[in-house]
Amino acid sequence: MEIIITKEKALFNTSELGNSKDVIMVEFPNCISTKTGKPFKWMPSYRQLDLIKEALDTIEKESWK
Repeated sequence: MEIIITKEKALFNTSELGNSKDVIMVEFPNCISTKTGKPFKWMPSYRQLDLIKEALDTIEKESWK
């Protein structure tokens, strides 16, 4: 599966943040939405990124002792 990681401006707009904040977006170009016809995009939270990092660290330790 292919992924594209980009830095983009936030699509949400709140009174205190505006839309000037940068966010990390993970795009899956091979996964096309049936509703929009566009590739699926995901904005991971810091917690989700931490969980991915922990899982990768565990796998690396187990596999590469």
